[in-house]
This record gives sequence, structure tokens and C-alpha cells, in this order.
Amino acid sequence: MYINTFKYTPADVDCKLCTEYVKKFGCTACGCPWMAERIEAGVVGYAEVVRQMFPHDKRLMARLEPLIRDFPGMLWKDERHRQRMEGVKIHLGHSKRRDTPAFFAVMFLFTSDEDIYRRAGNCLCRRGAEFDYARLHEISPHDYTLYIAARGIYTNAGGLTTRDLADAEVVDAAALRMIVNALLIARYGCAALDIHERGRKA
Repeated sequence: MYINTFKYTPADVDCKLCTEYVKKFGCTACGCPWMAERIEAGVVGYAEVVRQMFPHDKRLMARLEPLIRDFPGMLWKDERHRQRMEGVKIHLGHSKRRDTPAFFAVMFLFTSDEDIYRRAGNCLCRRGAEFDYARLHEISPHDYTLYIAARGIYTNAGGLTTRDLADAEVVDAAALRMIVNALLIARYGCAALDIHERGRKA
């Protein structure tokens, strides 16, 4: 059995090596086509990756800029969040078919605090995410927002829109941070969890 241990380094992802880089003008791409590789190499900050994910929505960016400014140095809500998610990963074991970025994004949301984990943790199964197992009776608006976001990320249907995310009455600030971080995982995989720097200013 061959185990791939290759990991990108900063030298591997130097922008000057990219086909989109022109010596006279610098990067000519509208968005970095190698973001996942640069995240793995540890050269991407939170600001850059969030702004690239929502490049054309000014109303939403007005809510995201405070998240970027106040980035605590990790995507996790707190250390207990990290421990819960790592514990679930160990409990479920590895499954090549199940372990997609979308599944880990759901896991990230459903382990973010004790209440949502108590209500929706049993949705995380060896087969994948089974949302009918969630206990939604008297769920808080915050946790229900996370549930809807997780379901939308996993099924690619019936989730939250960017308009919803831009509306503080629909998605509170704490939920917004968790959802945006889950979307980073859904797009770039668990490597996104290694982002520790806020990154450059706009």
C-alpha cells in the first residue's frame, strides 16, 4: 500500500511560479486558482481566503470584515470544539467514500457547541450525514441556523443564501463565523483548519 506523505511548502506555491503571474504586472488572475495548495503550505491568511470566497457581495462583506478583523487565530469556536470534532472523527473511523470536505463541514458545525452536538451529533453516521436524526424540538434559532446551513452544504439544496448570511436578523454573528468557516472546509477540505493568521489588510 502506498501512503502519500507529500505536503506543499511555501517554495512550491511561490506566486512567481504560477502561470497566472506576469513579471511586469504580478498576478493576473481574478482569484487564486491554487488556494487549496497555498493553504496547505501555510501561506494564506484568513482575510484572503474569506474575501476570495465572497468577492462580489458588498452587503455580505460588510458583515465579514468584522469577522476578519477579529479572527481569533483558529477556525474552531474554542478548544472544546476542536476536541469534540476530533473525538467524532476517531469514533467514526476513516471512510474514503464518506469523508468528503462537505461531510467534515457538517461535522464542524454539529460539534461547535454542546447543545447542537446533543441535538444533531447523531446525524454523523458511518454512512454519512443523516439529517432526519436531528432533534429539532425547541431548538434555539442559533442552532437551527447551523442545522439549516449544514444540511445545505451537504445536500447542495435548501440551505442559506448569501442574502441570508448578510442579514443579521437571519444569521447572528456567532453563527455567521461558524458557517463561513464551515464553507471554507467544504471548499478547501480540512486543510482550512490550519489557517492561523488573519493575513493582510484590504
